[in-house]
Amino acid sequence: MVKLPLAPALAFLCFAGICGAHASPSDPAAAFRACWARIASNPAPRATFAVDASVSESGRDAYRVREADGALAFTGSNARSLHYAVYDFFRRKGCRWYWDEDFYPAKSAVSVAGTDIREESRFEYRGIRYFAHRGLTRFQAEHWGPEEWRREIDWCLKNRLNLFMPRIGMDDTWQKAFPDVVPYPDASKKLPGAGKGFDDRSLFWSLEYRGKLRKLFTDYAFARGLMIPTDFGTMTHWYSRTPKEYLDAAHPAFLPQATTGYGEDTGRVFDVRDPKWYDVYWRLSEAFMRAGYGKPDLMHTIGLGERMVYTNRAENLALKIDVITNLCNRVAKAYPDSKVLLAGWDFYYAWKPHEVRALVPHLDPANTIVWDYEADARDDDYDWLGGGGSRKNDFTRWGVVRKFPYVFGIFLCYESGIDVRMDYDLVAKRQAAIRDDPMCKGYAIWPESSHTDALALEYFTANCWNGASAPVPELLHDLCVHRYGKDAAAMEKAWRLLLPMTAGAGWGDNCVQKFTGWLANCSDAPHWFPVFKDLEPQVASVPVVYDALKSVSFGSAAVRRDALDVARTACDRLNLCAREKLFRAFDAWTRGEGDAAAARAAADLFEREAARLADLLALHTDYSVWESYLRLDAVEKIRNPGFGRTLLDNATTPYCRSHQYEMVRHWYLPLVRKCAAEARRRLDAGEKKPFRDDPLLKEWNDELGRALLERPLASLRPATPRTAEAFRAALRP
Repeated sequence: MVKLPLAPALAFLCFAGICGAHASPSDPAAAFRACWARIASNPAPRATFAVDASVSESGRDAYRVREADGALAFTGSNARSLHYAVYDFFRRKGCRWYWDEDFYPAKSAVSVAGTDIREESRFEYRGIRYFAHRGLTRFQAEHWGPEEWRREIDWCLKNRLNLFMPRIGMDDTWQKAFPDVVPYPDASKKLPGAGKGFDDRSLFWSLEYRGKLRKLFTDYAFARGLMIPTDFGTMTHWYSRTPKEYLDAAHPAFLPQATTGYGEDTGRVFDVRDPKWYDVYWRLSEAFMRAGYGKPDLMHTIGLGERMVYTNRAENLALKIDVITNLCNRVAKAYPDSKVLLAGWDFYYAWKPHEVRALVPHLDPANTIVWDYEADARDDDYDWLGGGGSRKNDFTRWGVVRKFPYVFGIFLCYESGIDVRMDYDLVAKRQAAIRDDPMCKGYAIWPESSHTDALALEYFTANCWNGASAPVPELLHDLCVHRYGKDAAAMEKAWRLLLPMTAGAGWGDNCVQKFTGWLANCSDAPHWFPVFKDLEPQVASVPVVYDALKSVSFGSAAVRRDALDVARTACDRLNLCAREKLFRAFDAWTRGEGDAAAARAAADLFEREAARLADLLALHTDYSVWESYLRLDAVEKIRNPGFGRTLLDNATTPYCRSHQYEMVRHWYLPLVRKCAAEARRRLDAGEKKPFRDDPLLKEWNDELGRALLERPLASLRPATPRTAEAFRAALRP
């Protein structure tokens, strides 16, 4: 039995060893010296570092590195570009920069003779966003402390990004904007007005600490020349609730809502048709900037994201256009030199293409950029909000290509999609539209979960500098050679076998959510079939993925993390199909169209693969909610004695259910076992009662969910030895 960390501090130190060990120095000269010392056996050459805007021909980020008389001259068009120059120089010498670890070649004599590098970005903006879900520290940026944020910002610089956006909640903005009305809440108690599931925004760190943390990492980013957009406009959302104290004191009027969701007053949007309530939101943005959390050069708005105000589409569209144009005009008046990033999220789910085209002429191309970050959306992903959006809807239908400034973006995953799931073919197809388009001003990745997919991050960073459509096989080979050492060949084989399965589940479908979430009664055949149809022929290779992974050493941190990412993704896809195989085979047997042996084999497969998924997740700290709790407590003491329950509830709400170990071991796996046992019982008894819509499944599911949330989080923790032997055992047939 593995000995889990007994002290929260030790748990954090183990994680910080990954996230903070190779943080870059504060200036390019120091970064150069540090990197040279890691790879070179010969003395460092003389090097100079200068910022000179003229190195850029377009005004975008650019840099040059030249050798003369044995010395190196690094020149950047701005502060961040000077960092790019240093890290690109060392990348060409064999260094690689990943989110969790930097990799350096063995020391040797390094030559600089003839060095002449010149790079200029194709895109003005190269951005990444971090979101505000909770559960597992690796994937949820709201969990990150100072070391994780420094490491992440360094990674942005090393990969030539220039914009990042931590949408991880409001922190103490309300307290700073309305100090006489909104007090700092007591972090030892449940947050007033907190809802359930992911709507429970009760604190793990005090807002006083969160404000200090926000200032720390924004200062760190600004000092290195990175851009951080400032949120403005109708910001009320599930992670940016209106404090109950403000509601009780001000009694704001709200916009009407024609769809369900955000029903609590803390989540409703103020009626910005009245300037009084618009001014409240504006004061929040100004307080955010006064605190040093953002600057007015870039302003970001979601408009009326995820809101349908009226059932009449014409009236709804007219109001949304009016609100968005008023928002943009307010920024233009207050900050004439600012750029507005208008998020495209709402366009996909609540608008039709012709409605977006009706909006665009109302926008000013001199100061507004349509910030699209859903170019990888499948046609069947749309309209889950009930807003009447089109299922055939993407940025190519909005009237912006070659006509209006926009950004191309990859969403990659919902909160529940914390495994490997990039759809490279779809992204490449959509990316073809931006080729040589001067109106495409940027390339972004804007997921709900971070650090989910090592190859996807490599694809993004390889493409966002110049949109070169980097070939995936070459990127994968480079990743394996530089990251896995002696395990490169085995890991590359496993990755290549996995890739056809990565796109089949879309942004969020996973086996845990599919079976225990809102579709637990299994009456989802019409929605389910496209996923099953796409995956069924591909999962035949899952056993070969397992075989390939059995030969890896499981020695280095990178190999352990990525081998488990590949294994659990393959296992997840097989679980998805195993569930459907069981219900199809059983249904066929009840109709006299199939035999009992096929249904029994399907039950065995489903149970075996569900147990395998639990065994795999036990092998790494990345997937444990309990160990994530320990890390939070190590960064800053958790004062709320009930937060363990809150964190588990946040992580296992239907929208977020995924590869959390505690969720899989203590809820999903018992449900699968009950289901398989009941199928066998009926087969043995000849009881041909339909199974797919049986309410018994939902009863079991509800019972298991209640039982899980009633247990102390610590009692659910993994207790499997995290060894190569345990990994190979988890992969056995």
